[in-house]
Amino acid sequence: MAKKVVEKKSSAKKTSAVKSSVNKTATPAKPATKTKVAEKKTVKTEAKIITDKKKVPVKKEAEKVVTEKPVTPVIATKIVAKADKKVQPETKPLPEIVSSAVLKPVKSILISQPKPELGKSPYIDLTEQFKIKLDWRPFTHVEGVKAADFRKDKVYIDQYSCIIFTSRFAVEQYFRICEELRIKIKEDNKYFCLNEAIALYLQKFINYRKRKVFFGDGKLPKLMELILKHKEDGKFLLPCSDVRDKAMAESLIKNQITYSEAVIYKTVASDLSDLSDVKYDMLVFFNPSAIESLYTNFPKFTQGETRLAIFGNTTADAVKAHKLNINVFAPTPQDPSLVDAIKKYITLANKRGK
Repeated sequence: MAKKVVEKKSSAKKTSAVKSSVNKTATPAKPATKTKVAEKKTVKTEAKIITDKKKVPVKKEAEKVVTEKPVTPVIATKIVAKADKKVQPETKPLPEIVSSAVLKPVKSILISQPKPELGKSPYIDLTEQFKIKLDWRPFTHVEGVKAADFRKDKVYIDQYSCIIFTSRFAVEQYFRICEELRIKIKEDNKYFCLNEAIALYLQKFINYRKRKVFFGDGKLPKLMELILKHKEDGKFLLPCSDVRDKAMAESLIKNQITYSEAVIYKTVASDLSDLSDVKYDMLVFFNPSAIESLYTNFPKFTQGETRLAIFGNTTADAVKAHKLNINVFAPTPQDPSLVDAIKKYITLANKRGK
């Protein structure tokens, strides 16, 4: 029994010695794990440094974008302008207006247009306000182009679904030429009119519907806005006279609107032989054709003390071509209408002339 106890104790001592030796050998392994963790940390830090280095060029690119930003507002404004489709009116230089130091009173005016049918016109108010003589006489009249002559221009009306009207004469002659050529008017045609009066005049010829008739405020920029909104709706046709204002064509070209002109009527000088002379204090002209008619009827016309009231740059150009003086002009920023400009002139002239 004593031997067995001794053997057990000795075996226990051996096992404890083995365990202690194992523990001693195992303890150096702990620093090895620390080194692995340290290595992982260094790998992470190196990876972080590498990613940080990669981020540096991105910052520089961002800085480059910031430096190039001043260019972007210009592009932005162009995009906005295109989206809004607002047409800015071109400011043309005003013609030279001649005003003498001594203004003579205005007692008589001749307007180169027919008298309004209903007798309503702002010009009629001039007679009551200033007690002056006011006469109306059309210096020109319209003659439609014959169908045979129109065919020679090779403009095929039925190919155009968007029609631009700038006057009631254009409306009348367009439907007249269509009838003579037996052209069937399409129901889905779109009509773009300079003002509401022209648009309402269409009721004589078509079934008027708001969805296909568009009209402006009487000024070209508003009409161009409407045309630009429907730029892709079809081909545009501009029925016009042989003598016309170039502003409409210039605006269409500037805004890259593909269109064709159809000369369907002519502006012809009226016979003014019953007028012994044109001795009025003021003559009022609205188009270059009226100026040409004046010289057709009175080749030896001299201005003398007659004042000329002129509307529009093209009419002013015709006046200059004949070396005449412009005394009253519209439109201007101060006087958008000619009748207002005439009122201001008469008020000043008649006050000084007394």
